[in-house]
Amino acid sequence: MSRRGANIYKRKDGRWEARYLQVSGETGLKKYVSVYGKTYKEARSKQAAGMQQNVVFKSHELPLQNLAAEWLSGTRTRLKRSSYQKYESLLRNHIYTSPFAKLPAAKVTGKMITSFAAQKAAVLSAKTVNDILVILNLVFRYGQEEYGLPKPIFHHIKEPVKEIRVLSLEEQKRLEAHLWQDPDPWKLGVMLALYTGIRLGELCALQWEDIADSSIQINKTLHRIKHGSSTILEVTEPKTRRSNRKIPLPSFLLPVLEKFRDTGPVLKSPKGTAAEPRLVQIRFAAMVRSCGIAHTNFHALRHTFATRCVEAGFDVKSLSEILGHTDVKTTLNRYVHSSFEQKQRNMELLQPALSISPSANWSVLPKVR
Repeated sequence: MSRRGANIYKRKDGRWEARYLQVSGETGLKKYVSVYGKTYKEARSKQAAGMQQNVVFKSHELPLQNLAAEWLSGTRTRLKRSSYQKYESLLRNHIYTSPFAKLPAAKVTGKMITSFAAQKAAVLSAKTVNDILVILNLVFRYGQEEYGLPKPIFHHIKEPVKEIRVLSLEEQKRLEAHLWQDPDPWKLGVMLALYTGIRLGELCALQWEDIADSSIQINKTLHRIKHGSSTILEVTEPKTRRSNRKIPLPSFLLPVLEKFRDTGPVLKSPKGTAAEPRLVQIRFAAMVRSCGIAHTNFHALRHTFATRCVEAGFDVKSLSEILGHTDVKTTLNRYVHSSFEQKQRNMELLQPALSISPSANWSVLPKVR
């Protein structure tokens, strides 16, 4: 037989034979398995598939990268496509290339992972490192539940506290003046985000048929995801189950909505299709610059909406449902920001226990001991 490639031969009958090593999980014995193909490429493909699917390890010998791949495969039907791609990318770029990727998962220690996280933190953001650690935690939990493997103890690294951008009242007034002067569909999109708190992807996926009876029905989101070597736009279900919601519209917004009412996407690209998030961000950045407002990303509109709602006296439960949060804690901890003006008004609610006149003679007041 002639040979071409690693353990791939051309037989006398013209077929290609490929062999790979299979390890029994029960006995640990090794044996070679042969697969056949009409072409070298077909035999190599079957060999690769066999090596990936049929090699069985004893549970305590299962390499971490194999355990992680098995866990990822099981998440495909449960995760949104974008989430699955994010997990796969973090595994491929960081965990599969880690110093302990080929070690048995049972022998990977918390000290190894802590050292690995520290090295990654030197070149990556704290959030990215913690995303990697979240995946490792899920992989080890899967190994614990499925194979009884030990779960190493490790902790997330501390992330710097980010200042949440909320438009001041003065900035909001300037932006509103710009939006209400000669409104167009793009300005209308910003109005919707500022006065309803919808997310950017939800706005881009919004269709005119979703706006009816003085309310907006949020039931989808649009984002760009990887597709092979390029990317594509995809419309999916909202971020969470609670994100599928109905938002009442403020009455002052209804006339401008009717002025621009059309069919299809509320925000259209030059081609007439739904505008992608990046294009909306570019348009919004131009509006912000024209208003003389400091750098502001689109998501700040959502934070601004939540803050103004609290200042106006919204009950937090209603606000949480309007924002589409899973629980009220998220609304309170992440999206409710008190402006300095609001703090000032709150401080004015305090009154002294004594009845004090502004012109009181302070020298005769009783001393506090």
